[in-house]
Amino acid sequence: MSRSARALRLGAVGLIAALSLLLHAQAARLPVDFDEDDYMRGGQIIADGIRAGNPAILLQQNYRIEHPQFVKIFVAAVMLGREPIQRIPELPVTANPYELLHRPTLAAVRRMESAFGIVAAVALATVSPVAALLLTTSTWVIKYTSQVMLESVPLLFSLIGVALYEFARSLASARRRRLANLLSAVAIGLAVGGKYPYAIAGLAIVVDRLRRARRGERLRIGEALGWSAVAALAFFAVNPYLWSDPIGRLAASAAYHPAYASSEQVQSTGFPMWQQLIWLMQSVPWHDGQGVFFVKLDAAMLPLALIGVVPLARRRPVYAIWLGLGAAALLLWPTKWPQYLLIIAVPYALSGAAGIALIVRTVAAIPRRILRGR
Repeated sequence: MSRSARALRLGAVGLIAALSLLLHAQAARLPVDFDEDDYMRGGQIIADGIRAGNPAILLQQNYRIEHPQFVKIFVAAVMLGREPIQRIPELPVTANPYELLHRPTLAAVRRMESAFGIVAAVALATVSPVAALLLTTSTWVIKYTSQVMLESVPLLFSLIGVALYEFARSLASARRRRLANLLSAVAIGLAVGGKYPYAIAGLAIVVDRLRRARRGERLRIGEALGWSAVAALAFFAVNPYLWSDPIGRLAASAAYHPAYASSEQVQSTGFPMWQQLIWLMQSVPWHDGQGVFFVKLDAAMLPLALIGVVPLARRRPVYAIWLGLGAAALLLWPTKWPQYLLIIAVPYALSGAAGIALIVRTVAAIPRRILRGR
Protein backbone atom coordinates (compact mmCIF):
# COMPACT_ATOMS: atom_id res chain seq x y z
CA MET A 1 0.00 0.00 0.00
CA SER A 2 1.38 3.40 -1.01
CA ARG A 3 1.89 6.21 1.46
CA SER A 4 -1.03 8.20 0.04
CA ALA A 5 -3.34 5.19 0.19
CA ARG A 6 -2.25 4.53 3.74
CA ALA A 7 -2.96 8.15 4.68
CA LEU A 8 -6.38 7.94 3.02
CA ARG A 9 -7.21 4.76 4.90
CA LEU A 10 -6.07 6.33 8.19
CA GLY A 11 -8.23 9.38 7.52
CA ALA A 12 -11.23 7.14 6.83
CA VAL A 13 -10.65 5.30 10.10
CA GLY A 14 -10.53 8.60 11.95
CA LEU A 15 -13.76 9.79 10.37
CA ILE A 16 -15.51 6.53 11.22
CA ALA A 17 -14.32 6.81 14.83
CA ALA A 18 -15.61 10.39 15.11
CA LEU A 19 -18.97 9.54 13.52
CA SER A 20 -19.42 6.46 15.70
CA LEU A 21 -18.60 8.47 18.82
CA LEU A 22 -21.12 11.14 17.82
CA LEU A 23 -23.92 8.67 17.09
CA HIS A 24 -23.32 6.72 20.30
CA ALA A 25 -23.28 9.92 22.33
CA GLN A 26 -26.64 10.86 20.83
CA ALA A 27 -27.98 7.40 21.71
CA ALA A 28 -27.18 8.02 25.39
CA ARG A 29 -30.67 9.49 25.71
CA LEU A 30 -32.33 6.13 24.94
CA PRO A 31 -34.85 5.14 27.62
CA VAL A 32 -34.28 2.10 29.83
CA ASP A 33 -34.93 -0.99 27.73
CA PHE A 34 -35.84 -4.59 28.40
CA ASP A 35 -32.87 -6.63 29.75
CA GLU A 36 -30.85 -3.61 30.89
CA ASP A 37 -31.97 -4.09 34.49
CA ASP A 38 -31.13 -7.81 34.26
CA TYR A 39 -27.55 -7.25 33.12
CA MET A 40 -27.10 -4.36 35.55
CA ARG A 41 -28.27 -6.67 38.35
CA GLY A 42 -25.94 -9.43 37.14
CA GLY A 43 -22.97 -7.06 37.30
CA GLN A 44 -24.09 -5.61 40.62
CA ILE A 45 -24.20 -9.05 42.29
CA ILE A 46 -20.58 -9.61 41.29
CA ALA A 47 -19.47 -6.10 42.26
CA ASP A 48 -21.16 -6.22 45.67
CA GLY A 49 -19.65 -9.63 46.39
CA ILE A 50 -16.15 -8.41 45.59
CA ARG A 51 -16.69 -5.28 47.71
CA ALA A 52 -17.71 -7.52 50.59
CA GLY A 53 -14.40 -9.40 50.35
CA ASN A 54 -15.75 -12.39 48.45
CA PRO A 55 -14.05 -12.55 45.02
CA ALA A 56 -15.24 -16.18 44.86
CA ILE A 57 -18.61 -14.70 43.91
CA LEU A 58 -17.35 -15.07 40.34
CA LEU A 59 -17.38 -18.84 40.83
CA GLN A 60 -20.73 -18.88 42.58
CA GLN A 61 -23.06 -16.49 40.79
CA ASN A 62 -24.10 -15.87 37.20
CA TYR A 63 -27.41 -14.07 37.22
CA ARG A 64 -29.42 -15.07 34.14
CA ILE A 65 -27.54 -18.33 33.60
CA GLU A 66 -28.85 -18.58 30.04
CA HIS A 67 -26.09 -16.18 29.01
CA PRO A 68 -22.34 -16.36 29.71
CA GLN A 69 -20.68 -14.28 32.39
CA PHE A 70 -18.08 -12.27 30.48
CA VAL A 71 -20.08 -9.10 29.74
CA LYS A 72 -21.52 -9.08 33.25
CA ILE A 73 -17.96 -9.01 34.57
CA PHE A 74 -17.35 -5.85 32.54
CA VAL A 75 -20.53 -4.36 34.03
CA ALA A 76 -19.25 -5.30 37.50
CA ALA A 77 -15.88 -3.67 36.77
CA VAL A 78 -17.59 -0.37 35.94
CA MET A 79 -19.70 -0.59 39.09
CA LEU A 80 -16.66 -1.29 41.24
CA GLY A 81 -15.27 2.07 40.15
CA ARG A 82 -18.32 3.87 41.48
CA GLU A 83 -20.22 4.22 44.75
CA PRO A 84 -22.50 1.27 45.60
CA ILE A 85 -26.13 1.69 44.62
CA GLN A 86 -29.34 0.22 45.96
CA ARG A 87 -29.77 -3.42 44.99
CA ILE A 88 -31.64 -3.78 41.71
CA PRO A 89 -34.63 -6.07 42.30
CA GLU A 90 -35.12 -9.38 40.56
CA LEU A 91 -38.10 -9.05 38.25
CA PRO A 92 -39.79 -11.60 35.98
CA VAL A 93 -38.47 -11.68 32.41
CA THR A 94 -41.92 -10.52 31.28
CA ALA A 95 -41.84 -7.41 33.50
CA ASN A 96 -41.41 -3.93 32.08
CA PRO A 97 -37.92 -2.37 32.34
CA TYR A 98 -37.05 -1.23 35.86
CA GLU A 99 -37.31 2.55 35.64
CA LEU A 100 -35.66 3.26 39.00
CA LEU A 101 -32.17 2.27 37.90
CA HIS A 102 -29.52 4.63 39.28
CA ARG A 103 -29.05 6.83 36.22
CA PRO A 104 -25.41 7.91 36.70
CA THR A 105 -24.36 4.26 37.10
CA LEU A 106 -26.50 3.22 34.14
CA ALA A 107 -24.85 5.96 32.06
CA ALA A 108 -21.38 4.80 33.08
CA VAL A 109 -22.10 1.19 32.08
CA ARG A 110 -23.64 2.36 28.82
CA ARG A 111 -20.44 4.29 28.06
CA MET A 112 -18.49 1.07 28.48
CA GLU A 113 -20.84 -0.72 26.07
CA SER A 114 -20.57 2.16 23.59
CA ALA A 115 -16.77 2.02 23.75
CA PHE A 116 -16.82 -1.57 22.48
CA GLY A 117 -19.26 -0.59 19.73
CA ILE A 118 -17.06 2.31 18.65
CA VAL A 119 -13.93 0.14 18.61
CA ALA A 120 -15.82 -2.43 16.52
CA ALA A 121 -16.62 0.24 13.94
CA VAL A 122 -12.98 1.38 13.90
CA ALA A 123 -11.76 -2.22 13.58
CA LEU A 124 -14.08 -2.83 10.62
CA ALA A 125 -12.80 0.39 9.02
CA THR A 126 -9.37 -1.24 8.76
CA VAL A 127 -11.01 -4.05 6.76
CA SER A 128 -13.43 -1.94 4.70
CA PRO A 129 -14.17 1.75 5.36
CA VAL A 130 -17.44 1.56 3.41
CA ALA A 131 -18.61 -1.44 5.44
CA ALA A 132 -17.61 0.40 8.61
CA LEU A 133 -19.73 3.36 7.53
CA LEU A 134 -22.74 1.06 7.06
CA LEU A 135 -22.14 -0.59 10.42
CA THR A 136 -21.66 2.76 12.15
CA THR A 137 -24.91 4.24 10.83
CA SER A 138 -27.07 1.15 11.42
CA THR A 139 -29.69 2.20 13.97
CA TRP A 140 -29.91 -1.40 15.19
CA VAL A 141 -26.17 -1.50 15.88
CA ILE A 142 -26.20 1.95 17.51
CA LYS A 143 -29.10 1.02 19.79
CA TYR A 144 -27.85 -2.35 20.96
CA THR A 145 -24.25 -1.23 21.46
CA SER A 146 -25.32 1.87 23.38
CA GLN A 147 -27.45 0.15 25.99
CA VAL A 148 -26.59 -2.35 28.71
CA MET A 149 -26.95 -5.39 26.50
CA LEU A 150 -24.69 -8.33 25.67
CA GLU A 151 -24.02 -7.35 22.06
CA SER A 152 -21.15 -4.86 21.87
CA VAL A 153 -18.46 -7.09 23.41
CA PRO A 154 -19.03 -10.20 21.22
CA LEU A 155 -19.64 -7.98 18.18
CA LEU A 156 -16.10 -6.65 18.51
CA PHE A 157 -14.40 -9.94 19.29
CA SER A 158 -16.20 -11.93 16.59
CA LEU A 159 -15.03 -9.33 14.05
CA ILE A 160 -11.46 -9.50 15.36
CA GLY A 161 -11.53 -13.29 15.27
CA VAL A 162 -12.62 -13.57 11.64
CA ALA A 163 -10.48 -10.62 10.49
CA LEU A 164 -7.35 -12.18 12.03
CA TYR A 165 -8.15 -15.53 10.43
CA GLU A 166 -8.41 -13.83 7.03
CA PHE A 167 -5.29 -11.74 7.69
CA ALA A 168 -3.30 -14.84 8.66
CA ARG A 169 -3.84 -16.25 5.19
CA SER A 170 -2.02 -13.28 3.64
CA LEU A 171 1.12 -13.70 5.77
CA ALA A 172 4.19 -15.28 4.24
CA SER A 173 5.86 -15.97 7.58
CA ALA A 174 4.68 -19.24 9.14
CA ARG A 175 5.44 -17.89 12.61
CA ARG A 176 3.33 -14.76 12.12
CA ARG A 177 0.60 -16.84 10.56
CA ARG A 178 0.47 -19.10 13.62
CA LEU A 179 0.37 -16.07 15.92
CA ALA A 180 -2.48 -14.48 13.96
CA ASN A 181 -4.43 -17.76 14.04
CA LEU A 182 -3.79 -18.08 17.77
CA LEU A 183 -5.14 -14.57 18.39
CA SER A 184 -8.07 -15.36 16.12
CA ALA A 185 -8.97 -18.35 18.30
CA VAL A 186 -8.69 -16.26 21.48
CA ALA A 187 -10.98 -13.59 20.00
CA ILE A 188 -13.60 -16.15 18.95
CA GLY A 189 -13.49 -17.66 22.44
CA LEU A 190 -14.06 -14.22 23.96
CA ALA A 191 -16.93 -13.55 21.55
CA VAL A 192 -18.69 -16.75 22.59
CA GLY A 193 -17.88 -15.86 26.19
CA GLY A 194 -19.95 -12.73 25.65
CA LYS A 195 -22.97 -14.42 24.06
CA TYR A 196 -23.32 -17.96 22.74
CA PRO A 197 -24.80 -17.24 19.26
CA TYR A 198 -21.61 -15.44 18.21
CA ALA A 199 -20.11 -18.92 17.93
CA ILE A 200 -21.47 -18.68 14.38
CA ALA A 201 -18.41 -16.56 13.52
CA GLY A 202 -16.17 -19.38 14.71
CA LEU A 203 -18.26 -21.92 12.81
CA ALA A 204 -17.78 -19.84 9.67
CA ILE A 205 -14.01 -20.18 10.09
CA VAL A 206 -14.34 -23.94 10.51
CA VAL A 207 -16.53 -24.23 7.40
CA ASP A 208 -14.11 -22.08 5.40
CA ARG A 209 -11.21 -24.31 6.44
CA LEU A 210 -13.13 -27.39 5.29
CA ARG A 211 -14.12 -25.68 2.05
CA ARG A 212 -10.50 -24.88 1.29
CA ALA A 213 -9.48 -28.45 2.11
CA ARG A 214 -12.00 -29.78 -0.40
CA ARG A 215 -10.44 -27.49 -3.01
CA GLY A 216 -7.06 -29.09 -2.44
CA GLU A 217 -5.56 -26.90 0.27
CA ARG A 218 -3.80 -28.91 2.93
CA LEU A 219 -5.77 -29.19 6.17
CA ARG A 220 -3.48 -29.49 9.18
CA ILE A 221 -5.54 -31.42 11.71
CA GLY A 222 -3.20 -30.56 14.59
CA GLU A 223 -3.47 -26.83 13.91
CA ALA A 224 -7.26 -27.04 13.57
CA LEU A 225 -7.60 -28.92 16.85
CA GLY A 226 -5.20 -26.51 18.52
CA TRP A 227 -7.22 -23.55 17.25
CA SER A 228 -10.41 -25.05 18.66
CA ALA A 229 -8.73 -25.82 21.99
CA VAL A 230 -7.44 -22.25 22.35
CA ALA A 231 -10.90 -20.85 21.56
CA ALA A 232 -12.45 -23.14 24.17
CA LEU A 233 -9.85 -22.17 26.77
CA ALA A 234 -10.45 -18.47 26.12
CA PHE A 235 -14.19 -19.02 26.52
CA PHE A 236 -13.79 -20.80 29.86
CA ALA A 237 -11.17 -18.33 31.08
CA VAL A 238 -13.66 -15.44 31.00
CA ASN A 239 -16.53 -17.44 32.48
CA PRO A 240 -15.30 -18.53 35.93
CA TYR A 241 -18.83 -19.55 36.94
CA LEU A 242 -18.34 -22.63 34.74
CA TRP A 243 -15.07 -23.74 36.29
CA SER A 244 -16.43 -25.87 39.15
CA ASP A 245 -18.99 -27.74 37.03
CA PRO A 246 -18.48 -26.97 33.35
CA ILE A 247 -20.68 -29.71 31.93
CA GLY A 248 -23.55 -29.33 34.37
CA ARG A 249 -23.67 -25.54 34.24
CA LEU A 250 -23.29 -25.39 30.46
CA ALA A 251 -26.10 -27.94 30.15
CA ALA A 252 -28.33 -25.88 32.42
CA SER A 253 -27.57 -22.76 30.37
CA ALA A 254 -28.23 -24.52 27.07
CA ALA A 255 -31.49 -26.07 28.31
CA TYR A 256 -32.95 -22.65 28.99
CA HIS A 257 -33.10 -21.50 25.39
CA PRO A 258 -35.39 -24.14 23.80
CA ALA A 259 -37.77 -23.78 26.74
CA TYR A 260 -37.76 -19.99 26.42
CA ALA A 261 -38.28 -20.15 22.65
CA SER A 262 -41.51 -22.10 23.23
CA SER A 263 -42.65 -19.92 26.14
CA GLU A 264 -45.79 -17.79 26.16
CA GLN A 265 -43.70 -14.60 26.08
CA VAL A 266 -42.13 -15.57 22.75
CA GLN A 267 -45.17 -17.25 21.21
CA SER A 268 -47.47 -14.34 22.05
CA THR A 269 -45.48 -11.96 19.83
CA GLY A 270 -46.82 -13.71 16.74
CA PHE A 271 -43.61 -12.92 14.84
CA PRO A 272 -43.35 -14.86 11.56
CA MET A 273 -40.33 -16.93 10.58
CA TRP A 274 -39.05 -14.02 8.45
CA GLN A 275 -39.40 -11.37 11.18
CA GLN A 276 -35.67 -10.60 11.13
CA LEU A 277 -36.04 -9.57 7.48
CA ILE A 278 -38.82 -7.21 8.55
CA TRP A 279 -36.47 -5.66 11.12
CA LEU A 280 -33.79 -5.27 8.45
CA MET A 281 -36.17 -3.45 6.11
CA GLN A 282 -36.59 -0.58 8.55
CA SER A 283 -34.72 1.54 11.04
CA VAL A 284 -35.39 1.18 14.77
CA PRO A 285 -39.07 2.19 14.98
CA TRP A 286 -39.53 2.85 18.69
CA HIS A 287 -37.71 6.13 19.36
CA ASP A 288 -38.81 8.46 16.56
CA GLY A 289 -40.03 11.18 18.92
CA GLN A 290 -36.84 11.21 20.99
CA GLY A 291 -34.34 12.49 18.42
CA VAL A 292 -31.99 9.56 19.05
CA PHE A 293 -30.97 8.64 15.50
CA PHE A 294 -29.53 11.27 13.14
CA VAL A 295 -29.15 8.90 10.20
CA LYS A 296 -31.57 6.19 9.07
CA LEU A 297 -30.16 4.22 6.17
CA ASP A 298 -31.20 0.74 7.28
CA ALA A 299 -33.87 0.25 4.60
CA ALA A 300 -31.26 0.79 1.86
CA MET A 301 -28.85 -1.71 3.35
CA LEU A 302 -30.87 -4.85 2.59
CA PRO A 303 -30.91 -4.47 -1.23
CA LEU A 304 -27.25 -3.45 -1.19
CA ALA A 305 -26.37 -6.53 0.86
CA LEU A 306 -28.32 -8.79 -1.48
CA ILE A 307 -26.51 -7.32 -4.48
CA GLY A 308 -23.17 -7.78 -2.74
CA VAL A 309 -23.52 -11.40 -1.58
CA VAL A 310 -21.95 -12.97 -4.67
CA PRO A 311 -19.02 -10.50 -4.91
CA LEU A 312 -18.42 -10.96 -1.17
CA ALA A 313 -18.41 -14.74 -1.56
CA ARG A 314 -15.81 -14.45 -4.31
CA ARG A 315 -13.49 -12.00 -2.56
CA ARG A 316 -13.99 -12.79 1.12
CA PRO A 317 -15.72 -16.17 1.37
CA VAL A 318 -15.40 -16.55 5.13
CA TYR A 319 -17.57 -13.47 5.66
CA ALA A 320 -20.14 -14.75 3.17
CA ILE A 321 -20.22 -18.05 5.05
CA TRP A 322 -20.67 -16.14 8.31
CA LEU A 323 -23.55 -14.19 6.78
CA GLY A 324 -25.20 -17.32 5.39
CA LEU A 325 -24.93 -19.33 8.60
CA GLY A 326 -26.13 -16.38 10.66
CA ALA A 327 -29.06 -15.65 8.36
CA ALA A 328 -30.13 -19.30 8.51
CA ALA A 329 -29.95 -19.25 12.31
CA LEU A 330 -31.98 -16.04 12.50
CA LEU A 331 -34.67 -17.47 10.24
CA LEU A 332 -34.89 -20.85 11.96
CA TRP A 333 -34.62 -19.85 15.62
CA PRO A 334 -38.12 -19.17 17.03
CA THR A 335 -37.09 -16.20 19.20
CA LYS A 336 -37.03 -13.11 16.96
CA TRP A 337 -35.74 -10.31 19.18
CA PRO A 338 -34.13 -7.58 17.02
CA GLN A 339 -30.86 -7.50 18.98
CA TYR A 340 -30.06 -10.88 17.39
CA LEU A 341 -29.43 -8.97 14.15
CA LEU A 342 -26.02 -7.99 15.49
CA ILE A 343 -24.88 -11.59 15.09
CA ILE A 344 -24.63 -10.89 11.35
CA ALA A 345 -24.02 -7.13 11.52
CA VAL A 346 -20.37 -7.35 10.39
CA PRO A 347 -20.76 -9.62 7.33
CA TYR A 348 -24.03 -7.86 6.47
CA ALA A 349 -22.20 -4.52 6.34
CA LEU A 350 -19.41 -6.06 4.26
CA SER A 351 -21.98 -7.48 1.84
CA GLY A 352 -23.57 -4.04 1.60
CA ALA A 353 -20.16 -2.53 0.85
CA ALA A 354 -19.58 -5.16 -1.85
CA GLY A 355 -22.98 -4.25 -3.31
CA ILE A 356 -22.03 -0.57 -3.44
CA ALA A 357 -18.72 -1.42 -5.13
CA LEU A 358 -20.50 -3.53 -7.76
CA ILE A 359 -22.99 -0.76 -8.50
CA VAL A 360 -20.20 1.82 -8.81
CA ARG A 361 -18.22 -0.42 -11.18
CA THR A 362 -21.31 -1.11 -13.28
CA VAL A 363 -22.24 2.56 -13.58
CA ALA A 364 -18.64 3.57 -14.32
CA ALA A 365 -18.50 1.03 -17.16
CA ILE A 366 -21.55 2.44 -18.96
CA PRO A 367 -19.71 5.31 -20.74
CA ARG A 368 -16.99 2.90 -21.91
CA ARG A 369 -19.61 0.51 -23.32
CA ILE A 370 -21.35 3.37 -25.10
CA LEU A 371 -18.06 4.52 -26.64
CA ARG A 372 -17.17 0.99 -27.74
CA GLY A 373 -20.60 0.64 -29.35
CA ARG A 374 -20.12 3.66 -31.58
